Amino acid sequence: MPVVFHPMTEADYPASARELMAAFAVEPWCESWTYEQAFGRIEEIMSARVSRGFVAMDGERCLSMLCGRIMTYLDKKLFYIDEFSVHPSHQRQGLGSRMLAYVRSELQAEPVPISHMSLITERGFPSVAFYEKNGFVELKNELTMAGYVNWP
Repeated sequence: MPVVFHPMTEADYPASARELMAAFAVEPWCESWTYEQAFGRIEEIMSARVSRGFVAMDGERCLSMLCGRIMTYLDKKLFYIDEFSVHPSHQRQGLGSRMLAYVRSELQAEPVPISHMSLITERGFPSVAFYEKNGFVELKNELTMAGYVNWP
């Protein structure tokens, strides 16, 4: 069956949650997502009018999912990728690159042009080389910082 790319709908959340769980269960992430956590994460990201999601499906099975938000910064529209994963059985076969190409084409069709996409990934992980191969660059002047909510 051919892989079909389409915008994510609520009907895709269950299959997307299962794909996210499988993708992040393996090296190098080794994360133990429950179905409820994965489904909730996707549902939260997709809950705003600026949310956009995309899936690559093989029948009822999700092989890849990507979701994020279109945000305004000054006079530009930016797409922030919150989650992107490819099922382990389909990694290193070009599906992730095809997904990004599909997402780029969909974002070009938005009423207001999207100037660029951005995301956060783990330094030193294989995902860095993948994103670089697909035209992403590390922004040397930006730094991601995190803090605790209950900081003294």
